[in-house]
Amino acid sequence: ENVLYSIDVNNGDKNWTFSSGLTLINSDFKNNLVLDNLSKNIFFLNTSGELYSINYLNQKINWLLNFKNPTLTGDNDLFSSRPVVLKNDNIYVSTEKVFLSYNNITSLKNWSLVLAPSLRPVVTNDYVYIFTQKNLLICIAVKNGEVLWSKNIFKQIKDKKFNKKVGLITSLTISNNMLNLYSRNGYLLSYDYKNGNLNFYNKISKKGIVSEIIHKDGEIFLVDKSNRLIKFN
Repeated sequence: ENVLYSIDVNNGDKNWTFSSGLTLINSDFKNNLVLDNLSKNIFFLNTSGELYSINYLNQKINWLLNFKNPTLTGDNDLFSSRPVVLKNDNIYVSTEKVFLSYNNITSLKNWSLVLAPSLRPVVTNDYVYIFTQKNLLICIAVKNGEVLWSKNIFKQIKDKKFNKKVGLITSLTISNNMLNLYSRNGYLLSYDYKNGNLNFYNKISKKGIVSEIIHKDGEIFLVDKSNRLIKFN
């Protein structure tokens, strides 16, 4: 219900709560937040499309941005987004139609693109990588929002039957200079982060993937549909 809670990790006591805009109907989109320990701020995007910057020491609001479509009215309007990403001095926000970059201190917009990521973006010091509903893997320059390259993930695969087997792409990660896309059916597609060229594709889990993908010390961890924990080198 768009309420942010602060809990003492030592005893479970509630430190404080913050109530934000309430929507009568909720979509699959969940509230999400990121923490900046340097500025002591927490960034909270709720289901009403409101992004708050809050100082978690004194609970004061630094700024507020509203991403709800201004052409729609009423509390029944649904807002959809992907998890916000904080990197260096910038925070990245996805809506149904636009991908935006803001300065996390001033809330000034750096740039925006008419793109709709279907997964949580991956952000490095220089680049932003997003995957769209149209199967496009896109590289964007952090400094100015310029699209450096855009590749359809299936165009480089000659086996059209393979493309149909892949199924829904559910995760985008970066590891060892490779952009990795994972599907619910258990497939892995790896692309060169510099140019988007396909380097590897295959089925790595016979019983699909139901968990988030974890990278640790050159190894990959995932859970399949049989609730088995699987590790890959």
